[in-house]
Amino acid sequence: MDFKSKPRVRIAIAGGGIAGLACAKALLNRGAAVTVYEAGAAGQGALWASGGMLAGGFECAEANASPAFAELARRGMALWSDWAEDLGAARIGYRVGGVISPASDFAGLDWLDVLAERAGQLDIPYRRLRRLPECVRARSAIEFPEDGELDNRLLGPRLAAFVREAGGHILERTNVTVLATDGDRVRVETNEASHNFDAVILATGVAGQALQPAEPALSAIRPVKGQMLSLQGPGEQLAFCLRARNAYVSQKTDGRFVIGATSETGKSDTHVDDTAISALRRNAETWLPGLEGREVTESWAGIRPGTPDNLPILGAGALPGVYLALGLYRNGVLLAPAVGELMADAILSGTAPPVDFGAARFFQR
Repeated sequence: MDFKSKPRVRIAIAGGGIAGLACAKALLNRGAAVTVYEAGAAGQGALWASGGMLAGGFECAEANASPAFAELARRGMALWSDWAEDLGAARIGYRVGGVISPASDFAGLDWLDVLAERAGQLDIPYRRLRRLPECVRARSAIEFPEDGELDNRLLGPRLAAFVREAGGHILERTNVTVLATDGDRVRVETNEASHNFDAVILATGVAGQALQPAEPALSAIRPVKGQMLSLQGPGEQLAFCLRARNAYVSQKTDGRFVIGATSETGKSDTHVDDTAISALRRNAETWLPGLEGREVTESWAGIRPGTPDNLPILGAGALPGVYLALGLYRNGVLLAPAVGELMADAILSGTAPPVDFGAARFFQR
């Protein structure tokens, strides 16, 4: 659709999580009128339950990322400095302290070799550590110095507030129940009202299955449960994020040590299993012995929106005027700024996101 002649494009976003709010931020910055519909509370959901990782280097090397995903992650990382300035770095616990990936046994050392090889292929900055931090117990490690982190529980409400301050409307506890074309507009029906928009973005995570009749791509979204815990702080500040094969540890600005995370595909419950939590804790203590003896302050589970190939679904949907920002899986915080800009480009300029992320890849005959 060509919106260049319109005085102000009216856009609805179904989903007020990290993807939806990122799209709102980008569109508001370009002068669009934005309404966000969120079934629960904005900035909660998978974002609230996550670890707040900005680990593009580690994620791309560890997952053997495609060039398209590596470029998306690289763009997300680059845009985060602007986001931190907009939102206030201290207000969201943003920092770039690097990621350290440790290993001790032969399998782990081989894993480090693979990380290094993939990082080199993707032009990801990394270095072998000749001397490990005193708090880390391992034989060897790789550092991804440009990776970072933030406090996701600070980010959610701050980002929602930013969207409101920029003139966006956020309707919480409001379900989008129907999507349909209405002439050259898209009709959005909720449990309370019906409105027409120039375009609609679906950023519903795992909660949008009721809209499958209008958007088949939602059938590709699968829940991936992740269990986590936090240990008591404050204490000596962990200046980096630790990303091992069997756990990660991030210390937030309030002192909490956040440890994660399981990856349970197909599970959508938020029940916490004590056995899984204990295993995560033991794994973290193996690498950081200073965590031993600290009190568990919380344990929880969140549901990530995954896809069969673990890549996001970005771009045009099945209905004219409907766009997709789905399936960010475990990299929602990392990718959010880039996804917001890509969706704004797609709607306002007609520039399609990379074909690697199109929904058609799941429905080719």
